[in-house]
Amino acid sequence: RGGNCVPVVRERDEETGEYQREYTDGEIRELLRETRLSTREVADALGCHRTTAHERLTELEDEGRVKSKSVGNTLLWELSESR
Repeated sequence: RGGNCVPVVRERDEETGEYQREYTDGEIRELLRETRLSTREVADALGCHRTTAHERLTELEDEGRVKSKSVGNTLLWELSESR
């Protein structure tokens, strides 16, 4: 890992003790509303690490909300037609 990694401080929900989700489904879906974006582009738009963006996008894909397409060594993400 590079020296530019910045630790992300996440807050816990006071009632459940679970970490609060930093990047909402709505924020990500809004980014993908009109175009396909790479994982890096989503990360840059959200201001988060690429790994964080990939994890959130993968969660949304597992839920059927977005879908990905591999183009070379890049994943392009778009809204799922079913949602």
